[in-house]
Amino acid sequence: MELADVFEHVKTVIENSNGTPRDSIRLEQTLFDELGVDSIDLVDILFELEFLYKIQLKISDIESRARAKMGDEPYEIDGHITPAGLQVIGEFMPEISKDKLVEGLTVHQLVQLFTVESLCKIVIYRIEEEERKKEN
Repeated sequence: MELADVFEHVKTVIENSNGTPRDSIRLEQTLFDELGVDSIDLVDILFELEFLYKIQLKISDIESRARAKMGDEPYEIDGHITPAGLQVIGEFMPEISKDKLVEGLTVHQLVQLFTVESLCKIVIYRIEEEERKKEN
């Protein structure tokens, strides 16, 4: 699945959810701060993408992948992402500026940094996961 294809669908879903014109939506925009997506919009967006692609989506997929890659090393302590956790998040989400992935960042604050591209990548990850399950 190509990012450009998913991006086209994501733009339509965001427009339908919160009214942002699809032609003004860019990959690098943050969902919450720049596009004005709120928690109810996000639930709607995820539901629509799940229906469209026949997958289950969770914003926590990035965190789950990071935890899996880190093994026994802690991803977060007391709600704050560890330096090692920040490094892994940076690898999975290079679209987020390194100056925002700083010590003290909480798990909840990380979600605020998600961009349209981050959402597209979660969709692609889930599609690929489903394809791998079907192959096995």
